[in-house]
Amino acid sequence: MYKLSSLQAARGLAALMVVAFHSLFISAKYVESKSFPPEIFFFGQTGVDLFFVISGFVMIIAFRNKFGKKGEISNFLKGRFFRIYPTYWVYFFAVFIIFQIRPEMMNSSQSGNIDLTASLLLLPASTLPLLMVAWSLIHEVWFYLIFAVILLLPPKWVLSAFSFWLIAIIYASLFTATPENPYLRVMTHAFSLEFIFGALAGIAYLKLSKRPASSPLAVALMALTGLGAIAYSLSAGTVNGSDVIQSISLERAFAVGGGYTLLLLAFALQESNNRLKVFSFLKLTGDMSYSLYLSHILTLSVCGRVWLSLGLTGSGAWGTIVFWAASYSAVILVAYLSYRLIEKPLLTLTDLYKKPKFIKQASPAKGDT
Repeated sequence: MYKLSSLQAARGLAALMVVAFHSLFISAKYVESKSFPPEIFFFGQTGVDLFFVISGFVMIIAFRNKFGKKGEISNFLKGRFFRIYPTYWVYFFAVFIIFQIRPEMMNSSQSGNIDLTASLLLLPASTLPLLMVAWSLIHEVWFYLIFAVILLLPPKWVLSAFSFWLIAIIYASLFTATPENPYLRVMTHAFSLEFIFGALAGIAYLKLSKRPASSPLAVALMALTGLGAIAYSLSAGTVNGSDVIQSISLERAFAVGGGYTLLLLAFALQESNNRLKVFSFLKLTGDMSYSLYLSHILTLSVCGRVWLSLGLTGSGAWGTIVFWAASYSAVILVAYLSYRLIEKPLLTLTDLYKKPKFIKQASPAKGDT
């Protein structure tokens, strides 16, 4: 019941959405094509919103029987540490070497102003991390710390704890300005709402999946409502060019995060009722989504520099097709090799530290980023 391929496929979709979003910047820098990528790829930035929702959902499913049990907080934090940091550090140090040799190539918009200690430890800072995509991991680390505290509570208090967190974030978003302090900014950021939505959906799933098969009409209505919320966010411009690292609007959190939450819950219920089959490609992409997320900008940038060095910029429609076919193939290949040669071996190695058996058995818990 709880090995949900739909969550893993959604994670793969989220990673591909982020790749699509960053394609726009690679195209502007190296390809100079107006025909591709299309402007709709800008919405791909909400792949991060989807990641946060999935993360909350997965945490509830994976640790459903651990709330209020002695010693679980230590097991949880150790498991999350080994899931996030070792693979991340491989990419951090690879980029760090480049930064030492050619600092102008890394985060040039910040003129090389990077807090290396914060980047290494995934701590909030006033500048972007050295590996830029790691800004979302900083939020994940915060979510895990709060979840660890909630894990101390008996099961009957878990819903109340998430509800209290939800109200606190809404209050902060409505009545306080975006804090200048980077720690406070992360703590009060409305992205937390999306993790909470996912956790609440996980709680709902655990209750609903134990009942007789859900009505197809009710599940379809849930999915349509989620799609409607996503469509609204597209038409209303809630996903715009504002700096999401600083803050997002409550409208975006509810429309995008809420929409994805309803879709995830609907698909999970369909799968529990044996009414949903998941594409194997998306499931595989979900398995390697962490490696894909960490590596894709580096891969796209290398492809762009090679293209530029060959003097093929502005080579027309066929040139654009060739570039993106080659680049997207390289992104998938590098991510797969990273997953097989770096991520999985590191996870196997860290199993020597007695990572809790229930984490290893809960397949949706893989790649919570």
